[in-house]
This record gives sequence, structure tokens and C-alpha cells, in this order.
Amino acid sequence: MINHLEITVPDYNSFYSLYAEGNHTWKTYDQRKKNTLIYYPPGAVVILYYTYPTYREGCVIRNICEKDSLKLPCLSKNVKVLFRVRASRVDKLRRAAGWLEKNSGGFFPHDDGFYIRLVYMIEQRGKINYAALRELAENHTDQTQI
Repeated sequence: MINHLEITVPDYNSFYSLYAEGNHTWKTYDQRKKNTLIYYPPGAVVILYYTYPTYREGCVIRNICEKDSLKLPCLSKNVKVLFRVRASRVDKLRRAAGWLEKNSGGFFPHDDGFYIRLVYMIEQRGKINYAALRELAENHTDQTQI
């Protein structure tokens, strides 16, 4: 468990709330501290949704500690931040992740290049281009099978 990422999700917090989404290894509840603890394996991709009083933020991270890795709130160690989005783009990230989980091989088993291309789609004005999202998922699946 030394290389696992521990995410502490408090039951209540006056400053912000946190929701973590990904393929976790283990989840438990600490009744003494009133926290949910979620453990992710090394290399796992996780989406973190932070809600602050004045804004929302979505972070897609990978559980890898590199020289440019960052320490984020409620995480047990430094992680590689693949991208961050704020405001309405958080909703677009949530919709894109849900669509990929339902209609393709999933959101989480991709390499970093996939997420870099995905953030450009999310940052575009207007609604999500689902045709382009499908093409991105299919092209990425084709490349991983070669």
C-alpha cells in the first residue's frame, strides 16, 4: 500500500467538498475522523471534482510521482496532473467521462496523450462534440491494439 494513493473525502467541510471517480483498489470509512478513504493503485487515472464556495474545479490526475508532480488537497502524496478545468467545463468533463464509460472502452485505461487531446475537446466553446469524442476513443483503441 506504500505506492497507493490515498484520497481522504471528508463527510463535511466548510471550505470545499470533494468527489473522486476512478478504478479504486479499496475503499473504507474512518468513523473516528468521519472520513471516507479511497485507495488507488500506482499509475491509476482519477478524476477529482472539487467544489469551493466561489468555483468548481475538475482535475484529471495519474498516480505517478514525477519531478513536476503536485500536491493537491486531500491527497496523500504528489501526483501528475494531466489537466484541470473550471466552471462549465467541469460539467463537460463529467459528461465526456460518462459517455466514454458507457460507449467506449472507458475513461480510465488510456495513456497521457489521450487526455491531452481530450482537454482540447472540453475547452472548445459550445457543447461536447460527441462525434469527435467517438473518433478519439476509436483512434486510441486502434493504436493500443497495434
